Amino acid sequence: MFLASIDGPGEPKLIGRRAFLSLLGGMVAFLFVPTALERLSRVFGAVLYIGGFVINSVAPAPAFAPERWRLAVDGQVDKPLQLAAADVHRLPRVEMTKDFACVDGWGVRDVRWAGVPVGQLLATAGTRSNATHIVFHSGDGVYSDSLTVAQARGPDVVLAYEMNGQPLTVEHGFPLRLVVAGSYGYKSVKWVEKVEAVSLGSDGYKGYWEKQGYPAQAGIL
Repeated sequence: MFLASIDGPGEPKLIGRRAFLSLLGGMVAFLFVPTALERLSRVFGAVLYIGGFVINSVAPAPAFAPERWRLAVDGQVDKPLQLAAADVHRLPRVEMTKDFACVDGWGVRDVRWAGVPVGQLLATAGTRSNATHIVFHSGDGVYSDSLTVAQARGPDVVLAYEMNGQPLTVEHGFPLRLVVAGSYGYKSVKWVEKVEAVSLGSDGYKGYWEKQGYPAQAGIL
């Protein structure tokens, strides 16, 4: 990065004031990213920084076609559901303001979420008594995670479609993402397209990060 460009041998050309201010702003933002590794990640595009969030997905965002997208609620339920986006938005809506924390050590305070309580979906589908866990599948085909049935019915467990008064962006999980207040962010599955009630033994379900050694109980310390 330079304050002048060279059009030809010995012909320096000063950068305009607007370009210089943009350059300066980028340098300041770069310097205030916490670690050298994150700075490099920012430069090479492996991690995005949006509104205080570090956006780091394990797979590309899935394509979303509104006319074809459906949220499935199935598995050990009495009435499997296939909900279009409009159906989801017609369900009882809740709003909550919660801090968001990542196990990597960063967090964002007072994030405003709006969406559908997972407990409402489970009640509508009729979760069977033999179900022990609820598995949330991402549309990326790679990521998944789970909660116990009791956890999933909690009042602060929401499938969100809005954040801070605006529709979710793709980076934040549009059209629907799980938000588990009080748990680290790896439980908050993005791009949810399937909610599955399953019956498992004492070992439970191992989601993407649990397979890498993360604890299933992701309560913020």
